[in-house]
Amino acid sequence: MMESLRENTELFWKKIWVDLFAENDFLIKTLGTSLLGVSFWLLLNSILLVIDLTGCPNWLYKYKIQEKKNSPADREKVLDALKTGITNLLLINLFFSVITYPFTRWWGALHTTGPLPTFGELVMQFFFFRIIEELGNYYGHRILHMPQFYKYHKKHHEWTAPIGIVSLYCGPVEHFFGNIFPVATGPYVFKSHLLVGWVWSLLVLFSTTVEHSGYHIPFLFSAEGHDYHHKTFTSWYGTMAFLDVLHGTDRPFSATVHGKRHFISCTLTPVKETVPESCCKVE
Repeated sequence: MMESLRENTELFWKKIWVDLFAENDFLIKTLGTSLLGVSFWLLLNSILLVIDLTGCPNWLYKYKIQEKKNSPADREKVLDALKTGITNLLLINLFFSVITYPFTRWWGALHTTGPLPTFGELVMQFFFFRIIEELGNYYGHRILHMPQFYKYHKKHHEWTAPIGIVSLYCGPVEHFFGNIFPVATGPYVFKSHLLVGWVWSLLVLFSTTVEHSGYHIPFLFSAEGHDYHHKTFTSWYGTMAFLDVLHGTDRPFSATVHGKRHFISCTLTPVKETVPESCCKVE
């Protein structure tokens, strides 16, 4: 079954590579990558934006982490965040792809020909991609919170109660070094196929959108940690927890009710009901 899926994926890739981009390596790695990212991000966030702007369906608000914040969201602020996200995905991502293109050709990363990895190889690559991204994300985030560098991160923290599109609401310097580099490093190191790099980047876009959504959505990973970070500007700088625990930056968050709610909810009952505020410190 897995081999059949792999063969079908290779056929699908060949149609993109040959029919859509006419085997133009530069075009597919640069423009193709940017267009894929912005299309996926807009599609994903269009669902959340309907809720954030209209308040409908209102039953979803029971999953909102910061109640009565951005309910509904300010339309001018939303438009500004939307423009910023699109600019980052189209222009800054494109710029990064163009200037690193000679390196990918020389190093053999993001190659467009050759066999796709087996399922086991793919899982292994994604595992290490995630670790590499977390290292870059956590330490880069800590650096951006240092006084001498916070000016590059301040824009992102204008939203103390984030929504999905805030995931890419930042200046070009932060997006280039803080967002793109940690995500791109893994596929570059492992000399991954371009399709693997694409799938990985879409997974990251999905992850960061959920983290900034402002909702603790059942059956998805919790957004409590990053939402708390936006609310307080301190604590919980990473996403996987192990570096926050290692450096003690999890403690303020873990002591609150939000920390106790930071788990994958496997029921439709809101975590605010399963873990009420009376159980611990509230912030």
